[in-house]
Amino acid sequence: MGKKRINQINPTCNNQHEPPYNTTNRYEEYLSLLMNAVRIKIKGSGETLPFVKERFAKRTMFEGCAVGYSKITGEFYNVVSQGVDDYGNARRYTFITENGKSFAVDACYDNDPDGSYAIYALPDKNISVSSIIRETTDYMNECDIARSQNLQACKTPYVAVCANENLRTSMQTAVREKQEGQAIIIVSPELAEGLKAISFEVPFLVDKFTEARDKERDTLLTKFGILTANSDKKERVQSAEVNATLGEATDYIYMIIDTFNEQCETYGLPFEMVFNGSMEEIYTDKSTNVNDVEKGETENVQN
Repeated sequence: MGKKRINQINPTCNNQHEPPYNTTNRYEEYLSLLMNAVRIKIKGSGETLPFVKERFAKRTMFEGCAVGYSKITGEFYNVVSQGVDDYGNARRYTFITENGKSFAVDACYDNDPDGSYAIYALPDKNISVSSIIRETTDYMNECDIARSQNLQACKTPYVAVCANENLRTSMQTAVREKQEGQAIIIVSPELAEGLKAISFEVPFLVDKFTEARDKERDTLLTKFGILTANSDKKERVQSAEVNATLGEATDYIYMIIDTFNEQCETYGLPFEMVFNGSMEEIYTDKSTNVNDVEKGETENVQN
C-alpha cells in the first residue's frame, strides 16, 4: 500500500449544496403572504380574475416592478422597456410570455382601445416589492444562522488537560462518577495538582438573535397590512401605539393598492385591486375604539 500525502488524510467534506445549519430563506413564504393580502377584481362585476391570471399578474408585478397588459389580447405579460420619452417613460415594450413567446408594441399612457401598458406595483418604477421582501428575509436568515451557530457553540464539551499520561485513567474514572451522579468525587493530590481545565464558555444569545429576527419580521408584516402582537413590551400597549401601527400598515398596503388602481383608472383597464385582510374591517369599524375597550376591561376588573 503506497504512502498517502498529507492532503489525502481525512479530506474536508465540501457539501456546497447544503445550506448552513439547514436554515431556509423565507422569501417565497412572505411573497405568498403579500400576494394573498390583495386581490385583483374585474371592475364593476366584483368578480375576481381567474386564479392563474391573477397569480401571474401579481407575482410578475411584485417581482419585476411591473406587469404588461394588452387590450388587444386581454392578457398579462412580462414586460421589458425600450427607449425613453420626455417624462422618462418607455417608448416601446416587449411583451414576453412564460414559455418564451415575445412581441414588440408601442407604449401607451392614456385610454386607448388598442393600448399596451406596463402596470407598476409602486409609484417609483425603479424599486420592486421583491427587493423589500428580500432584504428582510435575508436578514432573518442571517439571524437564524447566527442562532444555530450560537446554540452549537454553547454545546462545546468541557476540555481538560492532564499533566501526564498516568493520570488519564484516574481522570476518566472521576468523569464517569460525575456522569453517574456522584455528589462528591474524591481524587488524589496528584490528580488535583495535575489537572488543568480549559474553559470554552460561550454566552447564550439564541434569544437575542430570535428577538432581532422577529422584529424585522413584524416590520415586514406591517407593510403587508398584517398586524402583529407587540410581545416585546411587558406593559399594556397603549391605544395611541395601536392606532399608529394600524395607520402605518394601512399606508403601506394602500400604497400598492392605490398605485395599481390609479393606473387602471388612467388607462381605462377593467381591473381594481382590493385589500384582502382583517385589518380593513378594524380600520373602517368606527364603532370600535381601543380606549373604550381598555376602559371596559378596567371596569370589569374593579367590579
